[in-house]
Amino acid sequence: MSFETDWQMISERSGDAIFFEKVMKAAKMEARLDGITLESAQELGLASHISAMIRRGREREELKIEDKELFDEVSMESLYLAARICEMVPGIHEDEKYLLSTHFEIAKLN
Repeated sequence: MSFETDWQMISERSGDAIFFEKVMKAAKMEARLDGITLESAQELGLASHISAMIRRGREREELKIEDKELFDEVSMESLYLAARICEMVPGIHEDEKYLLSTHFEIAKLN
């Protein structure tokens, strides 16, 4: 599959392709402003996560992290960036930021 085909599938899975594109655009812009460059595979991983977040928000499905200490090595910058993106998606649990932050933290290692 191509990047574009994968992107289209991920976008459609969100249930709201227009909103998905808006959130992804903001996430990529915020990451760039924080000096984070996403490789293609990382961008698709982030897109898949954001698509699932949008779906979870719409369906009021809670994603709770039982052991937040697992994320102790994630920088405050990545966590704050993830929190800013999560604020865009209504209906998601606040713990979503922990999982989302790992996408940015890994990309920082590029």
